Amino acid sequence: MLRRPQAVSFDAGYTLIQPVREAPHLVADHLAGLGRQATEERLHSAWQRAEELFLKDYFAPHGLTWTSDRLIEELYHRYYRQLLADLDVDDADLRHARAIIAAYNHPVNWTTFPSVHTTLAEIKRRGYRVGIVSDWVSSLPRILRHLGLIQYLDWVLVSGTIGLSKPSQAFYRLAVQRAGTTADRMIHVGDSYYADVLGARTVGMEAVLVDWRGRSWPRLDVPLIRGIDELLSLLE
Repeated sequence: MLRRPQAVSFDAGYTLIQPVREAPHLVADHLAGLGRQATEERLHSAWQRAEELFLKDYFAPHGLTWTSDRLIEELYHRYYRQLLADLDVDDADLRHARAIIAAYNHPVNWTTFPSVHTTLAEIKRRGYRVGIVSDWVSSLPRILRHLGLIQYLDWVLVSGTIGLSKPSQAFYRLAVQRAGTTADRMIHVGDSYYADVLGARTVGMEAVLVDWRGRSWPRLDVPLIRGIDELLSLLE
């Protein structure tokens, strides 16, 4: 059980929402539209290499990538250009990358995890203030509206809009301000130990780690939940 908070903030991707079709599936769709195809093994290998590029950027000390739409877009241009090159698709003008990115970010490509609506509704019923703190491009609110999540939210902080990103103290300090409380009366829920747990702790916030994918973790110093509905018992 956590100390009774006044506000709860959530990460978005892989915490409350997930893509209907992940990057490799969208790439396969795009290749099919070009009359081309790649074996599942080759597609997976190319995707893994692209993920390595992504993670190297993500964990770069003092990285600024997630602080603006332009920088986020540039990262994904590199990501998909490399992925496509590994599949022998030239994308010097980025038209293929842009098409895949647009499909990935379109609201219809996103869905909520199980019990998200009922859990957020119950948290609001109990009187908590609820918000989003997410590293994302500025189009995130469109997705949240499409999925009907805006109705539960008192604020939405999107890194690409405000020029701050996780796990910076400034980002989480702003979240506390938007919540209208103090850090010790607020908890943050997310799927990344690095971005969500360590980030929240920079301002003295408690955190909860959510893992829908059943990953293997070493001994953790933070509550771990396997579904968002498990949060309710921690808030009792």
